[in-house]
Amino acid sequence: MASQTGILGLQGTVGGLVFSKNGTVRQKPASNKAAFAGSASMARTRENAAEFGLSAKYSKLLRDSLRVAISAASDSRVASRLTQKMREIIGLDDTNDRGQRVFDASNSAPLLGFNFNAGAGIGQTMYFPYEVTGAGADVTMSIPALNPATDVAAPQGATHFEVVFAASELDMEALNYTNGVVAAPLGILPLNGAPLVNQTVVATFPAAPAAASLVVGVVGINFYQQINGKFYPLNNNSTNPLAIEYVA
Repeated sequence: MASQTGILGLQGTVGGLVFSKNGTVRQKPASNKAAFAGSASMARTRENAAEFGLSAKYSKLLRDSLRVAISAASDSRVASRLTQKMREIIGLDDTNDRGQRVFDASNSAPLLGFNFNAGAGIGQTMYFPYEVTGAGADVTMSIPALNPATDVAAPQGATHFEVVFAASELDMEALNYTNGVVAAPLGILPLNGAPLVNQTVVATFPAAPAAASLVVGVVGINFYQQINGKFYPLNNNSTNPLAIEYVA
């Protein structure tokens, strides 16, 4: 909006003219939005923007689908890191033209091992063997043996831990998801507790996932401190690892 700065002085925009403080007058530049939408020289920019925007939507969908698990184990850059990973997967689409490429579940392998908490690696915290497999409507985590005293690297102050397992089915075209219901969780266990053997945790979907859907299973650990019979999460999430250990 223009404002009068003296008897004859103007500052701001009047009509199609821009009045500067130093007294110069220039024509108002064309809308950047119009140039972005129609300029041939910005075709690559438009294509990159379209694919980046879609990557951000995919990233948000995955994070929303696993919100409960991620809330206790994530860093401040997880959204941007996951968006970058989704952008990488979009780039593997060899069917659609640049700017129109999409997520294809058959290209989802780069998601495997993605760590939601960059400051807490699963390989530096969980030393017990486990396997995540899928069959029909079930995604199953199997733990042959777990000795808390030697197989869990707990942070200072922790007295207990909880193995985290979750799964979700994502329709990347419709941008919606379905969570698997986790049965028989291991619960909160003491770090000085007895060894466990042949433990199984199952996440079950209402129906077998569609062939075109992305199915993701995550594994992690949350740490607690027991005081007067109550379990308190440690003050921050920096010590809780969570990673994608299954994709299909």
